Amino acid sequence: MVLLDIFFQAGLATFVLVVYLMLFKKRKTEKKGPYSQPGWNYPLKCWLSRWFAIGRWKAQCVLVPTDDLPRTDLYEGWDSVDVRATCADGTAVLLGIRKLCGRHPIAEITVYVKLADGSSYRLPKHPDTITCYWEDTEGAWSAGGLKIQVLESKTRLRILFNGLLTSVEDGALQHVTFNFIWISASNALRYPEDWSAELAAQALSLEPWRDSNWPYLLGKWEEGGWLQCGAVQGRFQCFDQQGVLDKDEYLRLRGVRERSWAPHGYEGRRRSVTVTASSKDGTVVHLRGLSYRNILTQCISGHVRYPNYKVESIIDTDFVLGDFCESISGVPKIYTINVSTKYRSIRLVLRINDDGGNLLSGIPYQQELEYRTLVVSIDDSPGSGTLELGYEPTEISDPTAGLPPPRTLKWLSVSEVGSVGYCLPFEARAAACPDYVGGKGASLALLVSVQDSEGYKVPPGFCLTIRALEKHLGANPKILAAIREIEAANEDYNEINFKDKCTKAVELFVNTEVTEDVRKEILVHLKELRNATVKQDLEQQFAVRSSAVGEDSETLSAAGQNETILGCTSDEHVLRAVQKCWASMFAFTSAYYRRQNGQPCACGGGVVVQALVEPRAAGVMFTRHPDRGDASRLLITANYGLGETVVSGSVDPDTIILRRGEDSNLTIMKVDLGSKTQRVMKASTGGVTTEDVPETERSLPCLSQTEALKLAEIGVAQENLWGAGRDIEWAITKDGIYLLQARPITSLERWTEEELLHEMDTPIMSDEDLTTFANTGEVFPKPVTPLTADFVVTPMVAGLNKMVSFDMEPWEDSLVITHNRVGISLYNSVYRRVPKELNSGVRMNEISLHGRKVADQNLFNVALRRHPPQWTHYIDLLKTIILYLRSSNPKMKDSITTVKKMNIRMDSEDPMQMLETLLKELDVMYRLSLNHGFTTGASTASQYIAMIILLEGATDFTTDLFNEINTLLYSGEVLSAEVPLVLAKLTRELEASEKYDEFKAQEPRDALNWLMSNLPNTYTNVQDFLNEHGHRAIMEYDMATKPWALVPEELMKILQNMKVNEKENKGNKSDAEIIAALTTPRKPLTRRLLSWLLPLCRWTVRNRESTKANLILGVHKLRLAAIELGKQLVRRWYLPHHDLVFFFRTKELTDYITSRDPALLRKAIQRQQYYSKWSKLKYAEINTGWVQPLPVKAPAVTAGDVKLEATSVCGGEVIARACVVKDISEVHQLQQGDVLITHATDIGWSPYFPLLTGIVTELGGLISHGAVIAREYGVPSLVGAVDATDIFKTGDIVRLSGTKGMIEKVQISEKSEHHS
Repeated sequence: MVLLDIFFQAGLATFVLVVYLMLFKKRKTEKKGPYSQPGWNYPLKCWLSRWFAIGRWKAQCVLVPTDDLPRTDLYEGWDSVDVRATCADGTAVLLGIRKLCGRHPIAEITVYVKLADGSSYRLPKHPDTITCYWEDTEGAWSAGGLKIQVLESKTRLRILFNGLLTSVEDGALQHVTFNFIWISASNALRYPEDWSAELAAQALSLEPWRDSNWPYLLGKWEEGGWLQCGAVQGRFQCFDQQGVLDKDEYLRLRGVRERSWAPHGYEGRRRSVTVTASSKDGTVVHLRGLSYRNILTQCISGHVRYPNYKVESIIDTDFVLGDFCESISGVPKIYTINVSTKYRSIRLVLRINDDGGNLLSGIPYQQELEYRTLVVSIDDSPGSGTLELGYEPTEISDPTAGLPPPRTLKWLSVSEVGSVGYCLPFEARAAACPDYVGGKGASLALLVSVQDSEGYKVPPGFCLTIRALEKHLGANPKILAAIREIEAANEDYNEINFKDKCTKAVELFVNTEVTEDVRKEILVHLKELRNATVKQDLEQQFAVRSSAVGEDSETLSAAGQNETILGCTSDEHVLRAVQKCWASMFAFTSAYYRRQNGQPCACGGGVVVQALVEPRAAGVMFTRHPDRGDASRLLITANYGLGETVVSGSVDPDTIILRRGEDSNLTIMKVDLGSKTQRVMKASTGGVTTEDVPETERSLPCLSQTEALKLAEIGVAQENLWGAGRDIEWAITKDGIYLLQARPITSLERWTEEELLHEMDTPIMSDEDLTTFANTGEVFPKPVTPLTADFVVTPMVAGLNKMVSFDMEPWEDSLVITHNRVGISLYNSVYRRVPKELNSGVRMNEISLHGRKVADQNLFNVALRRHPPQWTHYIDLLKTIILYLRSSNPKMKDSITTVKKMNIRMDSEDPMQMLETLLKELDVMYRLSLNHGFTTGASTASQYIAMIILLEGATDFTTDLFNEINTLLYSGEVLSAEVPLVLAKLTRELEASEKYDEFKAQEPRDALNWLMSNLPNTYTNVQDFLNEHGHRAIMEYDMATKPWALVPEELMKILQNMKVNEKENKGNKSDAEIIAALTTPRKPLTRRLLSWLLPLCRWTVRNRESTKANLILGVHKLRLAAIELGKQLVRRWYLPHHDLVFFFRTKELTDYITSRDPALLRKAIQRQQYYSKWSKLKYAEINTGWVQPLPVKAPAVTAGDVKLEATSVCGGEVIARACVVKDISEVHQLQQGDVLITHATDIGWSPYFPLLTGIVTELGGLISHGAVIAREYGVPSLVGAVDATDIFKTGDIVRLSGTKGMIEKVQISEKSEHHS
């Protein structure tokens, strides 16, 4: 026993000593260069880390936020968003915005684009990434011309760039624009939460045990983030120095978008490696290695997204930081990495290209990032990717690129300035609040604030605030009542009635004197203004300008909509001008403009009263070329005298284009002399006068080169002060340069048709993906409207996913959307669970969906790779079939009950509460969709069983088998079969009457009332039909569809033209007769089994059709509620017509009701305008990879002998009817979709622009009224098309190309040709 005690005590002491030596003894860490190396106790430390330390550390970690936007709780370090995506054809994009946090945050951006032809583009000041001081942007990251806008949280981004990039190949500075849509294809993968315990343990185990804080070493630097796999697609364009299109490509790429942050910045970080790779089969790999100084010298993490949508963390890899690219000079040509996840190991072969570049980050430089593109192979599947290598900079220095000063000119909010009176001088701080004085007044106030330091002048003046108008309306209830009549006229809009109401309000304003309190304050400020004009040696003449709230904003120009009165001299003249300005805000053109842009009828309105200078020349300057926002070209248009001729487009002005170099050095590129036939001057007796310009002056530029360069210098400075491009009105007098206005350049972020066509696309992550429009092409034969996508398709996807499988991965959807069409993802539905070999069961599913065989062996092999068959699948299949069959009847009954209870009552007239009521029905739609999914599954299961029995062991199908399966599945008792029977009965009833011919002669819109008066019994039967089936229609799943209940005249057309088969209905055969009539069964047992199965088949089909009918009825109830909401939005002046409600997404509608953002309304209007065009697109039944429309057969277009070139002010191309209007009195000739050809447009044309597909004017420049409005509406437009109204005539078919600056007459023949 003593000996045993000795051995026991010796063993215990040895164990304690070993544990101490292995875990607690502080020993010098073994290192190989800067990297810690595994010690002799590494395996035990790994085990302890894996099972104890990592769990403790993660439990104490703060949950990583998954906000899309910059974090508001970071005050040091950096916060960033990045998108890295590539394609096997060589295209690649690296895009990112980083916020360097601190007292004065700074923005860095990354822009690198490589095209398939090898050309690439990067930042002009490469490798510097510093661009500007940080500015928070609502709903987006934005800096340096790059904007990453959040459309749907963790789902969709809109990525815009409009700026200058350097072509890497030739060093040329080029204007580049791109509009990309990012679509996520995985859940957010968080760091460090989703860092695998295995790799985290390996990183921790390299560190010596110090104390009880050892498990928490991994969180020392507090870095975090999250990423998603997904796809990017969109249009890239670049232009040469003359603004001519150089490259134009549509890119489709796959990769990751990442949010990351580091509260300690780059402190401690020594180097980093990031590999992002994607292959054609849909695999995406993201691998990152981080090395810090002295501690945590090798941290490896990563994830793999597999083609079957599973996303797994990497748990092991042979990748070692110390063996890979320790310096930039050591980048290998080829490198292989093996990684393992929980269920699979993969092999990456990286072929590292020489292209790319390097970036420097921080002030002073704290990190140098080398980036390269990759050609990759992931388990032999070819692909592409990017490699990013981060290093400590070799030299600590400040960026060579100078940081522009922070934006100083900013509008103020009401809360920032407090309350105000009736008038404010420009110098008052509150005058910079557009909610008080309107956009024009607020901009002038800010211009005044910096005029002394910026080398220009602003004519002195003051603003009437909205309080003045409110006081005037309060004292004059008749005017307020007239405005309410305009507001009410928006409902059931009639142009004549609307104009009458506007005219009445204008007359009341003009004929009602300004209320006394306001009048007194105006005169006090006018007296002070007169004193100021005397001090500045200006004449006692004034300009009185409207300044409505909402105009001259970032999204709404309201160009020329309201009145400007020039040359006012007396006090009374100024007061009358104020009345006219107020009146103009309720004139037809202004009120209609607000109606079209969703702005309130009773808008707030300020008025600007300003000294009128007498310029030698005046005009407009765009600090970025207005065509596409080219920052390298400034545009100045000028004429003699006041600038009214330039703004209105009534004369052809001089046009000067200046080039801005990389360091804002300015040179004159081009001077085009305009005709300058007339000018507007101040009249000595007050007002203004128009006079002819002498011939000698017409042939000379009205600005000298020195003046043009000085104007441009001021323009560049203004752009820096405002932080964005500016549209500036200016004047040059003997005393110098005056600025009269500086408004934002609108329309640069307008959505393109291509973006809207793809904005809802499901990401295609593999070139092997299969999308079919079989079945869904019948249910959704046209594009789905956005509201339908949210209220109907989204619940339907959830319901059908449950039908397909109960273990669908996140983002693995059976239904997909592409080009706004609903399709079926075959690998997520028909081929999701397949046997080891292609058999009759697979063929049955194909025939059920396509009516034919589809899969070949290659397609089937892809299905096997994505979802390898397991023996448990057969058990799961059997369970699922039993579940569907058992659930079919209860689900059918539940749908009937649910729809009956679906009583959507709008108890409030508040649009937001109405929308919230509608949103509550999403759960109901999900339930109805789920029920339909179950009954569809039951019907499919019974069909599957019937096919197996009928096959009698055969491996292929015959035509006879198909016919007999159809016989078994037919059920004349389903709801959808009742519709043609009842229609036929109604038609026979009409034919039997003596008034059928008289009924057929009625106009369809009058026919129902005719029936009520002449055939009351038939009328009652028709109403019964409408009550029962009136919600049915083509595209009946779409909420925007108008079924018979809403447009009964369509039903009348059917009854007036329907031909009834005279053969008598012999009734349905009995089950025994159907079984006896079958010809293919060879075995008696087959007939016996089918006789038992036939009632089941009939029953499941009836249940399926019942849940479908009730789902459609649910859609109809949603439709009626949405129409009610739309009509209320019309009453409140949110919408010009109620149907537009269907062209909003639900989030957009929520945001729009809250903000009245006109950009959201314009987006909905664009979708509606493009809808009919998109409806004509055709698609193959089955599509591999990215879905593309089929080439369509279009009429052959032959150019005629009439062609005219002119200046393009808005790109795009259209073929349409021309309407030549020489005078606005002829405007009634305009038809929807015309190309307008006229001499010039002014404000009076505004109501007609929504009708047009193109605009051509003989007069006008790049900034004329027609040009501004054309860009706002996004229609192709030309100006300066001399003699166009004589060359073309109304009815001509013309091709208008805004892209090429050309209009030509064309002929369209019936001979067809293929067009993409």
